[in-house]
Amino acid sequence: MIVWEDPVTESVTSDDKLLVTPEEASRRLSVGRTTIYELMASGELQSVSIGRCRRVPVISLSSFVNRLIGDATVEPRVPPPAVEREAACRYADKASHEVKCEG
Repeated sequence: MIVWEDPVTESVTSDDKLLVTPEEASRRLSVGRTTIYELMASGELQSVSIGRCRRVPVISLSSFVNRLIGDATVEPRVPPPAVEREAACRYADKASHEVKCEG
Protein backbone atom coordinates (compact mmCIF):
# COMPACT_ATOMS: atom_id res chain seq x y z
CA MET A 1 0.00 0.00 0.00
CA ILE A 2 1.40 3.40 -1.01
CA VAL A 3 0.77 6.34 1.34
CA TRP A 4 1.65 9.94 0.53
CA GLU A 5 0.87 13.29 2.08
CA ASP A 6 -1.53 15.65 0.38
CA PRO A 7 -1.72 19.36 1.34
CA VAL A 8 -5.53 19.29 1.48
CA THR A 9 -6.22 15.93 3.08
CA GLU A 10 -4.35 14.40 5.97
CA SER A 11 -3.19 11.39 3.97
CA VAL A 12 -4.13 9.58 0.81
CA THR A 13 -3.77 5.86 0.30
CA SER A 14 -3.73 3.92 -2.94
CA ASP A 15 -6.89 2.12 -1.76
CA ASP A 16 -8.93 5.34 -1.86
CA LYS A 17 -11.19 6.17 -4.78
CA LEU A 18 -9.60 8.04 -7.67
CA LEU A 19 -12.94 9.41 -8.84
CA VAL A 20 -15.95 10.60 -6.86
CA THR A 21 -19.48 11.56 -7.85
CA PRO A 22 -20.43 15.24 -7.87
CA GLU A 23 -22.44 14.56 -4.70
CA GLU A 24 -19.37 13.12 -2.96
CA ALA A 25 -17.30 16.06 -4.20
CA SER A 26 -19.84 18.49 -2.73
CA ARG A 27 -19.62 16.74 0.66
CA ARG A 28 -15.81 16.78 0.59
CA LEU A 29 -15.72 20.52 -0.20
CA SER A 30 -18.70 21.35 2.04
CA VAL A 31 -20.57 23.08 -0.77
CA GLY A 32 -23.83 22.38 -2.52
CA ARG A 33 -24.24 19.98 -5.41
CA THR A 34 -25.27 22.86 -7.68
CA THR A 35 -22.01 24.65 -6.88
CA ILE A 36 -20.04 21.57 -7.96
CA TYR A 37 -21.91 21.42 -11.28
CA GLU A 38 -21.29 25.16 -11.82
CA LEU A 39 -17.56 24.71 -11.08
CA MET A 40 -17.41 21.79 -13.52
CA ALA A 41 -19.27 23.75 -16.22
CA SER A 42 -16.94 26.74 -15.84
CA GLY A 43 -13.84 24.54 -15.97
CA GLU A 44 -12.68 25.57 -12.49
CA LEU A 45 -13.12 21.98 -11.32
CA GLN A 46 -12.01 19.22 -13.68
CA SER A 47 -14.30 16.28 -14.27
CA VAL A 48 -14.40 13.25 -16.53
CA SER A 49 -17.19 11.45 -18.30
CA ILE A 50 -17.47 7.68 -18.06
CA GLY A 51 -20.36 6.55 -20.20
CA ARG A 52 -23.29 8.65 -19.06
CA CYS A 53 -21.76 9.36 -15.64
CA ARG A 54 -19.80 12.44 -14.62
CA ARG A 55 -17.00 11.93 -12.07
CA VAL A 56 -14.56 14.28 -10.35
CA PRO A 57 -10.96 13.15 -9.89
CA VAL A 58 -9.98 13.44 -6.22
CA ILE A 59 -6.74 15.12 -7.27
CA SER A 60 -8.86 17.83 -8.96
CA LEU A 61 -10.51 18.57 -5.63
CA SER A 62 -7.08 19.03 -4.05
CA SER A 63 -5.88 21.20 -6.94
CA PHE A 64 -9.00 23.36 -6.75
CA VAL A 65 -8.57 23.99 -3.02
CA ASN A 66 -4.85 24.70 -3.46
CA ARG A 67 -5.71 27.30 -6.12
CA LEU A 68 -8.19 28.90 -3.72
CA ILE A 69 -5.53 29.00 -1.01
CA GLY A 70 -3.07 30.53 -3.48
CA ASP A 71 -5.59 33.22 -4.46
CA ALA A 72 -6.20 34.04 -0.79
CA THR A 73 -2.52 34.73 -0.15
CA VAL A 74 -2.33 37.56 -2.67
CA GLU A 75 -1.11 40.73 -0.98
CA PRO A 76 -3.89 43.12 0.04
CA ARG A 77 -4.38 46.14 -2.16
CA VAL A 78 -3.20 49.45 -0.76
CA PRO A 79 -6.02 52.00 -0.79
CA PRO A 80 -5.46 55.18 -2.75
CA PRO A 81 -4.29 58.21 -0.70
CA ALA A 82 -7.71 59.89 -0.92
CA VAL A 83 -9.36 56.92 0.76
CA GLU A 84 -6.73 56.90 3.52
CA ARG A 85 -7.24 60.64 4.09
CA GLU A 86 -11.02 60.18 4.23
CA ALA A 87 -10.65 57.38 6.80
CA ALA A 88 -8.31 59.55 8.90
CA CYS A 89 -10.78 62.44 8.75
CA ARG A 90 -13.63 60.26 9.93
CA TYR A 91 -11.49 59.07 12.84
CA ALA A 92 -10.61 62.67 13.74
CA ASP A 93 -14.30 63.66 13.53
CA LYS A 94 -15.34 60.91 15.93
CA ALA A 95 -12.56 61.70 18.39
CA SER A 96 -13.03 65.48 18.55
CA HIS A 97 -16.59 65.87 17.25
CA GLU A 98 -15.25 68.50 14.85
CA VAL A 99 -14.28 68.46 11.21
CA LYS A 100 -10.50 68.72 11.09
CA CYS A 101 -9.91 67.71 7.49
CA GLU A 102 -10.38 70.07 4.60
CA GLY A 103 -10.30 69.57 0.86
